[in-house]
Amino acid sequence: MMSDTSFEEGSGVSTPSFGSTTEVSSSSTTLSEEKVDPGRLTMEVIGPALSELSKTGNGLAHAYIRLDLHRKDLTDISVLKDLVHVRYLDLSGNRLTDLSPLNKMDHLLWLKVDRNALTKINLTERLFLQVASFAFNQIATVAGLSHPQLMLLNLTGNRLQRISGLDPCKLRALTTLELRGNGLESTEGLALPSLRELYLAANKLEKIEGLRKMPNLKLLHLRDNVISSLSGFTSGMKSLQYLNLRGNQIMTVKEVEKLHHLDRLRTLSLAGNPLAREEAEHYVLDALSYIPSLDRIDKNPISEEDRSEAEALAELRRQELSSSDSLAHLPHEQMFSSASSEFSSDMM
Repeated sequence: MMSDTSFEEGSGVSTPSFGSTTEVSSSSTTLSEEKVDPGRLTMEVIGPALSELSKTGNGLAHAYIRLDLHRKDLTDISVLKDLVHVRYLDLSGNRLTDLSPLNKMDHLLWLKVDRNALTKINLTERLFLQVASFAFNQIATVAGLSHPQLMLLNLTGNRLQRISGLDPCKLRALTTLELRGNGLESTEGLALPSLRELYLAANKLEKIEGLRKMPNLKLLHLRDNVISSLSGFTSGMKSLQYLNLRGNQIMTVKEVEKLHHLDRLRTLSLAGNPLAREEAEHYVLDALSYIPSLDRIDKNPISEEDRSEAEALAELRRQELSSSDSLAHLPHEQMFSSASSEFSSDMM
């Protein structure tokens, strides 16, 4: 078996030592004449890429725990199945389609596989994995992800159209999810109670749905979609503080009233929507009158003058609503009499 990059306690070894990767052959073919797959990872490439000597999990030996293999033009990483002590692994900028050799690396904490050719994530449950980035691949499904300690998952720039398979019981520690620049058409399947930050910019979303069970969500980034309705924001999103809706298709500030129950919302971005052009003179005050908890709209902090004007606007709206309700409860004859009196008075 190939030698692992581990050393016995007190051995004094400071550089990795590997077993020979070339066996003596009875054939007359020399090493220089053998065909070598240029995309296949070898121990000769791994050696200089290792760093950070640390104790192994059992505390009885030392091993190099950080491995940087970015931009090595790799297609085959099968040799990594023997490097069981690596905790930090960078495989970004290669041509990988298969991550199954990593299924033997039980101590992985941090994994970056950006800009490869992955169509799926065939990575079995890693008990200690906390950060994983698969940005700018060709991943079309996330079904089967099961990493109980995973806190940050980056899937930016893939080919996801719908989300399914994100099991909150299997991803119970996930707090940050990056899904920017996919082809997402729905937010269904994102009911992750532990999530605090969700990035969904540059997709094809028309509305918000299925986010009812997200009580810990504090940041929601929805810039550059095609959202026209804000009906999907519910009282279950009780921790939401930051909401970016810049560059969508919200036509009127009246839609913002549907966010009135988000009483912890502090920052709201609406620039780049039709309402910001059509109602440019007053949409900030209108939005603030619906959501008085706001401290900032777009990039502008709310002034005390703005807050006072918004409060007056909200009070005027309440009075108008109260008058309408009172009129609606009057008997038909009294309404007619009142209207006739007003007409007669106007004619005088």
